[in-house]
Amino acid sequence: MKKISQIMVVFAFVATFSGCATSSGNQSGGVVGNVPPGSKFAKISIGMSMQQVFDLIGPPTDTRAYVTGKSFIPFYFGSDGARSEALYKGEGRITFAGGSGIGGGAHKVYRIIYDPSEGGYNQ
Repeated sequence: MKKISQIMVVFAFVATFSGCATSSGNQSGGVVGNVPPGSKFAKISIGMSMQQVFDLIGPPTDTRAYVTGKSFIPFYFGSDGARSEALYKGEGRITFAGGSGIGGGAHKVYRIIYDPSEGGYNQ
């Protein structure tokens, strides 16, 4: 019986802390790639609103929106429960975070990915 309770404790520990693991790949904000000075993306900076970006560099070729894992946390009222991406053909992607539930606020630039081979459309 003692061995079963030890196994249960280990299982509970692993189950609790496995949710804190991060996946490989770039999951954080910032600028990815070397943005050349003449690029549209050179005008954009982290923290700008979506409307500011669209006013500066024009509308995107395509967009996509998705929720993050934080939107499933009970009583989470932060601003990172939803994200949207603006895809620009030949330039890359701009990820906006925000707009989640009560007090989510406006979407702000979270990540800039400069990729001149970007096709501009969701696939």
